[in-house]
Amino acid sequence: MTSHAVAPLREPIAYQLLYELRDAPLGRRTLVERTGLTESVVRTELEKLKVHELVSFSKMGTALTTRGRRFLTLKLGSIIDVRDVQLHDLMLDRHARAAHVRRGRDHFSAWLYRDIAVRQGATATLFLTKHQGVLCFVDEHEALAVKNPHDSLMLAEVFPKLQNGDLIVIVFGPTKGIAARGLWAVLWALVSRKS
Repeated sequence: MTSHAVAPLREPIAYQLLYELRDAPLGRRTLVERTGLTESVVRTELEKLKVHELVSFSKMGTALTTRGRRFLTLKLGSIIDVRDVQLHDLMLDRHARAAHVRRGRDHFSAWLYRDIAVRQGATATLFLTKHQGVLCFVDEHEALAVKNPHDSLMLAEVFPKLQNGDLIVIVFGPTKGIAARGLWAVLWALVSRKS
């Protein structure tokens, strides 16, 4: 790492960008499209990630460095999948972004994480867990399929690797960017708690 002062990372945004780069190099426009962030935010955060030696730039786009891959595994290894979802009955705003977090249910406080998402502009959140083989709301143990069979089936298909104690975080917003920003603020808080 360089010896001069390094600009601090904006963790939720940095984590979101690193996660998007996990499979292959991507161009800035693709990152803008996938994240819902503005091009100037993506450019600024990528520059910071480069200074921290977590990414490199080439004609192929932005790629994770070896150090970036280690960082991703260390910090975001519990995040199994992140994607847009379109729920049937539980859709609480126009856009929804969801994540599967391994063992995320341990010592979880839904109210704390709802507030984190709302402070980012999100309009609503849902927290689901797999309990005794059944998908249910974090605060209840009634099967989601009892009242919301379409959404339960869809989420089981979208997140097929869900295990008991895992968490599904769904954040809703009027735009894709707001939903994603709320989700990554929650994910950053969750992984920071585990560190």
